[in-house]
Amino acid sequence: MNKRSVDGGSHGQNNGGGKGEGGGGGGGGMSRAAMKRAKKRAKTATAATTSQSSTSAAAATAMIAQNESKESAMNEPSSSNDTNKGKAKMQLPLEDDDNDDDGENLMGAMQKFRMESSNTKKKKKKKSKEKDSKTNSNEGTAAAKKASLPTAVAAIAAASTAASIGAIQKEETDVMDVMEAEASTEMEPELEALLSTLTPLQILLLEDDKKPSSQENSEIDGSDNAEKEEEATSVTQNDTGALAGIDPLQLIGDLTTEHRARILLSSLLSPSGVTLQDFYKRYWGKRPLVACLDGKEDEEEAAATDQHATRLDGFLHRPLIDEMIQKNKLRYGLDLNVTKFTDSMGNGLRHRITLDPPPKKRKTKKSTDDEDNLEYIVANPKDVWSNVDTSECTLRLLRPHEHNDNIHAMLSLLENEFGCMVGSNAYLTPLNSQGFAPHYDDIDAFILQLEGYKRWRVYAPFNKRETLPRTSSRDYTEKEVEELGEGALLDVILGPGDVLYLPRGWIHQAETVKRPSHYLPKLKEDHSLHLTVSAMQNWCWADFLEMLMPEALEGAASSEKSISLREGLPRNFLSYMGTMHQLLDNGDADGGEGGASALPEGLKQVAEALAKEAREEGDDEEALDEEAMMARQRTMAHQKHFKEEAKKRIMRVCKQAMSMLDDACDQIGKRFLSDRLPPALLAPEQCLTKEATSNIANHHDMSKKIWPNTLCRLVRPNIARLVMEEGKAVLYHCIDNSRVYHGAPLSPMEFEIDDAPALEQLLTTVEPHWIMVDDLIHGDVEDKMEVAQALFDEGILATMLVAAPDRSVQTG
Repeated sequence: MNKRSVDGGSHGQNNGGGKGEGGGGGGGGMSRAAMKRAKKRAKTATAATTSQSSTSAAAATAMIAQNESKESAMNEPSSSNDTNKGKAKMQLPLEDDDNDDDGENLMGAMQKFRMESSNTKKKKKKKSKEKDSKTNSNEGTAAAKKASLPTAVAAIAAASTAASIGAIQKEETDVMDVMEAEASTEMEPELEALLSTLTPLQILLLEDDKKPSSQENSEIDGSDNAEKEEEATSVTQNDTGALAGIDPLQLIGDLTTEHRARILLSSLLSPSGVTLQDFYKRYWGKRPLVACLDGKEDEEEAAATDQHATRLDGFLHRPLIDEMIQKNKLRYGLDLNVTKFTDSMGNGLRHRITLDPPPKKRKTKKSTDDEDNLEYIVANPKDVWSNVDTSECTLRLLRPHEHNDNIHAMLSLLENEFGCMVGSNAYLTPLNSQGFAPHYDDIDAFILQLEGYKRWRVYAPFNKRETLPRTSSRDYTEKEVEELGEGALLDVILGPGDVLYLPRGWIHQAETVKRPSHYLPKLKEDHSLHLTVSAMQNWCWADFLEMLMPEALEGAASSEKSISLREGLPRNFLSYMGTMHQLLDNGDADGGEGGASALPEGLKQVAEALAKEAREEGDDEEALDEEAMMARQRTMAHQKHFKEEAKKRIMRVCKQAMSMLDDACDQIGKRFLSDRLPPALLAPEQCLTKEATSNIANHHDMSKKIWPNTLCRLVRPNIARLVMEEGKAVLYHCIDNSRVYHGAPLSPMEFEIDDAPALEQLLTTVEPHWIMVDDLIHGDVEDKMEVAQALFDEGILATMLVAAPDRSVQTG
């Protein structure tokens, strides 16, 4: 049925920071967010059409009748056109209830309600509002009795109102609100604030006792840790209002991956006081954000400040970096760099120098310049630390997540939040030193200050062209930054626990400084260590269109319906088209499409000079002889015709592109799966996969076989994607990815087309939902079991049994 494809793209991990969508469970229908909106709108609409207020079932049925009357009035072209009355149709979303008789009851109630309402409106003439309200209320009551679920009938009314209002208004803002609400993973603000008080490592590991702290800070803190943890806990509980006294660590384990990813980002940015909703609206891709505390030395805030300073502990510290260099034989140029920003020329201008030994060429029979033919020098830890401590150089550690489980877990979860590749680099800089020249990056960066203090000066993009750039900049001199820009818009010192967000294109430079006076004096300051988390690299509309437009052009050119793109170019079109012919198009010298205004600045001056000369010779056409004037008119007519024909074909390509959006999304989705990290599964998640080693609480069948009553879901949201290729259903996933960027090839799975519906159900069923194998859409139960078994054996499916296995059906 399914088989492994031997060929496939490459996959792996992102290059580092220098330079999270999920579906509901099986079955369609109205989401909780949509139902909530519908009820809110129904409440508003009812308040506008009736003055009655009651909490009884009779009031709910009256609301149904009034909503129906309002919808009918909205859908009628005019009051005089009686023949159109009762023809309005309600498009009601269905409840998302799998295998529940309530869904059938709701449908029956809805259909009976619509039929009775329509018949009543056809038979009866207009009556007073009071009489209409009474009659419709009785009809609504009858429908409610049929449904035997008053609350469900009220839900139908709410959904009806939402559908009718949406059908009439159809405003773009409403559509965007619906899309944002459906995709939202927001939770109650109070709950989000409470959970954000957890440290990132607590959110990642779900355990407090596994939170390692920095070796240096733990030595300094000594025996005061327990007392300060109690003080910090009391501070946290006092700040959470109604949820005071609740341990957030007991709640975080019950969250879905999407909510945990959101809380992780919220925790990182929590010192800023900015909610994630405001962050995405006001800062994401727009401006920097500083998340830090205004530390004070008074006793009241000492506990909170100390907790803030250690909240990012457990990711990296200097001894761990030293162990990483020795254990993994890191190489200069590939895994680490040693750099310094200094005046090495003695001319008063500082620039960046790199002390990495150059790679050597391997001796091979074939002489090539390929990078695979280079042998990079393994770093000697003593030499590295000598350059750092003695020469005051900066150590840049590339992709530390390849060797650090905690960083890997954080990036993996953030990929779920951002929905794009996430990487990291680490930077260790001695006191009073700077490692890099002012520059901007092609990534959105989150700077996590782990140790020491660093002064950051941030400058706005110089111009529109360098706003949200697709490539990183060259190194600027400090003089250039001051002259081209408007000075530093942000000048801040980050201390341990602080976070700085920088969008792409914002110029920055940073140097290690001494501890500011308002910080607690016990933290060491002999060096600065920060971790840069990167996102959004090569992930913009231009990257998407680079995939889409070539395919659209190919599709339009090979169309069976039109040959326009395959027609030959006009004869001798080069005699009137091109830059040199634009110089003669003086009519557009001051503006217009495709005229002299589109020329480079130098040629634009030439065009203006020619236009001025023509005016001086006799005011346009009067100075030209008849033959020259006719030649110019012919040229302009040819140019106009050529542009019109080109525009028609360009629009045809664009139309083809619009029909191929899903295909392009699949292609960039495959690229994302190839680039991203493997998911860092927690122990509770692994217990539900093929990696389970014990039968815990009957959640897993130790035979590792799929049965008809096995409950299934994707082990993590968005780790797999189904695409159609050459008449096959092909499934791509990242479960076997390497932490090394493109370190192993993708292993796509091929299925028959008739397996696609069942595969789609399995891939879109994510926590907290489950779907039973027997409920999959397929021909027979054996095929359902085989499809689920293939995904389970691949490691991307979580399974659970709540009863004894149904062994009535056996598969090979």
